[in-house]
Amino acid sequence: MFLKPKRAIVRRNRSIHGDIKGHGELDLHGNVEGTIEVDNLIIGRKGVLTGNVIAETVRIMGFVKGNIQARQVIVEKGAHVEGELSYEQLSVASKADLAAKLMPRPLLKLWQERKPIEQVLAGIKTAA
Repeated sequence: MFLKPKRAIVRRNRSIHGDIKGHGELDLHGNVEGTIEVDNLIIGRKGVLTGNVIAETVRIMGFVKGNIQARQVIVEKGAHVEGELSYEQLSVASKADLAAKLMPRPLLKLWQERKPIEQVLAGIKTAA
């Protein structure tokens, strides 16, 4: 029997000031200021992250200003990324804006004990 990975969403017009650390996938369509540590992170076209990321996979379609440590980083068309990228695999689409220091390297085990992502977001207050 296979279990679906846990998935949570930060919707548009929502802002979170603080760190988000948990198991599962996070879809970011709002604003976050802080560190995000999840299994998979998707930053939507309207998503804005000012802070650092630690994840297995990061797919960026929006705006990121901070450092990213991930096994796989995918920067889509129209994305804007500023900071430092540490990665094993990197994919950058044409017409993506990448102003980052690139550091290809195998990553050490980065994970700490974390709760499921839904529990983490349920405990954080958001601003509309």
